Amino acid sequence: MLQFWLFSNVVLCPFKAVVGGLSVWLNVPLLLLAAIIWLAVKRSLRIRSAKIMLLLLSLLMLSILISRAGPCDDGVAKAAVTMPVMVALVLVGCEVGFRAANTEWLKLQQTALACLFLAYAAFFVEMAMPAWFPDKEPYRRVGRYSGLFQEPSEAAFTLFPCIAVLLVAENKKMRWAGRIALVGLLALSRSSTLIALFAAWILYRVVVGRRIGTGALVAVASVALVALAAVINYDSWVQPTASRVAGIFQADKTTGLSSLVYLQGWQDMWANLTRTHGLGLGFNMMGCHPLPDVSSRELLSVGGFGELNADDGSFPFSKTVSEFGIVGIAFYCGVVWWWLQLEKRIRREKPVADPAAIIQAALIFCFVTSSFIRGGSYFSGALLLWVVAASGAAKSGLLLTSKRRARRRRLGPSPTDSCGNIECA
Repeated sequence: MLQFWLFSNVVLCPFKAVVGGLSVWLNVPLLLLAAIIWLAVKRSLRIRSAKIMLLLLSLLMLSILISRAGPCDDGVAKAAVTMPVMVALVLVGCEVGFRAANTEWLKLQQTALACLFLAYAAFFVEMAMPAWFPDKEPYRRVGRYSGLFQEPSEAAFTLFPCIAVLLVAENKKMRWAGRIALVGLLALSRSSTLIALFAAWILYRVVVGRRIGTGALVAVASVALVALAAVINYDSWVQPTASRVAGIFQADKTTGLSSLVYLQGWQDMWANLTRTHGLGLGFNMMGCHPLPDVSSRELLSVGGFGELNADDGSFPFSKTVSEFGIVGIAFYCGVVWWWLQLEKRIRREKPVADPAAIIQAALIFCFVTSSFIRGGSYFSGALLLWVVAASGAAKSGLLLTSKRRARRRRLGPSPTDSCGNIECA
């Protein structure tokens, strides 16, 4: 089930259908169908999963009640329909993470490789048969491809978890496959989202591995690649990304569309936080009318893009804080703190750290970074992959703690238990 969870949230996630005015991503019904069959075979439910489900259900119901006192209510129907789906997916995701063995986490690298193979096959099909992808013509005109995905940035944040899983593999061939996939995605999509994720990944691995020399070498190599890209074709390879980054810090008529949408996400988040007094709009209510009156939306309205990304805020942190207020901020603080504790545990166990825990930490990194850079809805891959990674890491942490307690009972108290780092005299 873990393998299908990754596959569906990467390869199937880009496909959607509109049902009753709601966009339904293909990964959602297939995951629910697979979950019914899987749980029927298992015939049991972990107590921890049930507790998490009840906690989430209580929070979502409370948020819907809060939304009734908010500034708008035209999204209540959408929230009511999607709430049980979200609860069910989190329940199943927790079960998948708690039940997955270490061997299944290692097999996830092979699944990630298969997902990337299918994604690259779609890239090459788009190159060979552009008429099959008429909506991607604006991107192809500047030499950018997205294949299965709606746009290059979506390809970046959806495929990056697969690349990350390969980059932390113990097998050298898998690591090289991840590097080749990353370089290929940089060349084909040329997405500023991917560049930001790659930069964050370098910083993450340098800090985690404490390899300053390696980090400096990678930084120099990255600068050299940018310089080479500028020499080959500055207008096509470098200038668009530089303009998008610069546009984030200035909101005027010269700012690019992507930069304005990103800036709008931050402005919407702050406006929703203040106009609801920190309570939030309510689960899946972002985009309800009246929309926040912010400067970026005014500029987007001039070109007819006033409601672009109004529902998702362009990145998950914006959506979560807009809908859950201070609770959303606390959630991300908790996620980051818990992730840092996991990294500390992995560092203490090196050089024999659990490879499964390293994969889980990499997936959590992908969720955290994409939450502030670019992402989709709650039903997109990043959040659902975080659910299984976090529950899997929690299970291994609980097992590790229980083993240590058992060891202490067998051997008695450690000499350092009451005397610090030296034995008692």
